[in-house]
Amino acid sequence: MQGKKCLFLVANFPHTADISQPEVLDFVRRKFERDFPWLLVDDYKVVLSGLGKRWHGIRAQHNIISHAGWRASGWIPLDAVLAWLTHFLDAFKASRRALVISIASTPEAGLGIAIARLLYKGRVRLVVRVIGHTASKALYVHGLRWRFRILERIEAFVLRQADLVVPMGQFTTELALNKGADPAKIVVLPFPVRWADSARVEPLALEPYVLFVGRLEKEKGVHILLEAMKTVLQRVPSARLLIAGDGSYRRELEAQVECLGLTESALFFGWLGPEELQQLYRKARVLVLPSILEEGLGMVLVEAGLMGRPVIGSDLGGIRDIIQHGYNGFLVPPGDAKALAETILEILQDAELACRMGLANMEVARAYLRARDKALEQVRLAIMKWLESR
Repeated sequence: MQGKKCLFLVANFPHTADISQPEVLDFVRRKFERDFPWLLVDDYKVVLSGLGKRWHGIRAQHNIISHAGWRASGWIPLDAVLAWLTHFLDAFKASRRALVISIASTPEAGLGIAIARLLYKGRVRLVVRVIGHTASKALYVHGLRWRFRILERIEAFVLRQADLVVPMGQFTTELALNKGADPAKIVVLPFPVRWADSARVEPLALEPYVLFVGRLEKEKGVHILLEAMKTVLQRVPSARLLIAGDGSYRRELEAQVECLGLTESALFFGWLGPEELQQLYRKARVLVLPSILEEGLGMVLVEAGLMGRPVIGSDLGGIRDIIQHGYNGFLVPPGDAKALAETILEILQDAELACRMGLANMEVARAYLRARDKALEQVRLAIMKWLESR
């Protein structure tokens, strides 16, 4: 078994999964099959490291082990430090017996591993995924300048220590390079979507429905979209806004809907499964991603493309990796409800334009995903090279 000479350590931040629960174990397996499809097939030993939400200790299921070094306190600064310490100790202990290949889902999650790699070079390797800009959220959403500065330094340190940096597109590649990542160690790995293998282009929706899919947090800009819909409804009274997702900002958004008089026009669906979500895409004429903070990419834009739907998004961050202005959708200034309303109206009132842009977005989405298999093989070969050189 190859797992005897190598251990994969996943730096969960801050919470690790309780794999004693069958549904959680199934979710973990699906994530591995998605991101590292050869990992479980080749029977490597995998350790999920972090804190337990309401437990601590070890959970084991065949070759997957979940280790919670401490029970989470609920106070984010303390939990972050305890998670980093758990990652470091797990990497140190495992490196005495085998090569440790660590995977961090974000740069800030990899601090403990990066320190272990610095101290135990050759015995600890670090793979870092880059899917967004966490530091900017600390500044622009929470207004915490001190936290922004700390996260900026942590991210830069981790990316400089990484043996392999895996961004999801051009914007996240630039983020990594700007923080000091080695260009020779970067592999751009397109992020998968929920129905890449089963989606099909649907006929253009007859009703003037607008769709938002995502977390209901302030940075997603749904409050701007609601303001825009107020204007849209004055010219297209039959328009509707379909909102799929949930989050801490939902109550504020529901109150805004009441205040704007949109209770019959803005509909909240909560989190939906893939089949139910596809039904909403079929009903929609256009998908809108009105973020006011940089997205790593905006995978819902790709999902919309696979369903043949045009897209509108804020002109910032990784959204520009997918939306080619005037081709498969439109870019609008972030936070500009008036410009967003006019752009939505342009698509709702021109069926030919919506159809043409939807087909173009399908091609953009497929082109993005086509690069995934090649990138996965690059990641696998890099890791195999580490194993062979040990």
